[in-house]
Amino acid sequence: MGTFLADGPVDLVTFDLYDTLIEMSPPRWERLADVLRALGIAADPLILREADIIAEDYFTIENGVIPIRDRSVAEREAFRLELMRRWLEAAGLPDDPETVSAVRHAYISEFDDMGDHYHYRLFDDVMPALRALRKAGLKTALISNADNDVTVIAVHFAFAPLMDLIVTSALVGYEKPDPRTFHAALEPLEVEPSRALHIGDQPKSDIVGALDVGMRAVLIDRYHRHPDTDIPTVNSLTELANKIVAGQREFATAD
Repeated sequence: MGTFLADGPVDLVTFDLYDTLIEMSPPRWERLADVLRALGIAADPLILREADIIAEDYFTIENGVIPIRDRSVAEREAFRLELMRRWLEAAGLPDDPETVSAVRHAYISEFDDMGDHYHYRLFDDVMPALRALRKAGLKTALISNADNDVTVIAVHFAFAPLMDLIVTSALVGYEKPDPRTFHAALEPLEVEPSRALHIGDQPKSDIVGALDVGMRAVLIDRYHRHPDTDIPTVNSLTELANKIVAGQREFATAD
């Protein structure tokens, strides 16, 4: 039934949003590779994909200290430049101030004229997995570190009706892994943490945060970047849903 159901059945499954339900299309490392090539810098998207973990960890740590959205314009820009510098450095690419600034500004210009949902795509396994979980009698909710209300994204991709609740850090005022972000979903849905499971792609925010409040946690590793982790891991939401539904049936039969 999978290690994450070893302690009993669950009543609620909560989901991270970015790189769990949706991803940038094309993925951000491919977009960055295109920007770099346009600037005359050869870059391998696969190396950038692996280096992206360093940038993501930096974002998670910094965002947990002071949310990026709450910083001044100058502070936000300084943060974005440093994130890009770390990403380039981790990929073994030039990371001098001039290059970082040029790459940073070319990279963000792709999105200036588009609404948030236009440059993302829904993973193919999302809707079948949500339907399977809800058919099995489970509640489902979204918990996202996002600067805005992501309801527009949930509606655009048509998974909003399959969520009992949508929680975003911008609305509750706290960022994962802050326990209050998770309680913002648990309390309205009247589910004890021990009866809930959270899935997300970020070990430092999704996994640490969920475990700290007493939830179970599963890492979704869609890009196969965490082969050595000891965290319960799946590579797709299909795998997650199948394991949960099978585990729920086993516990129901045992009763």
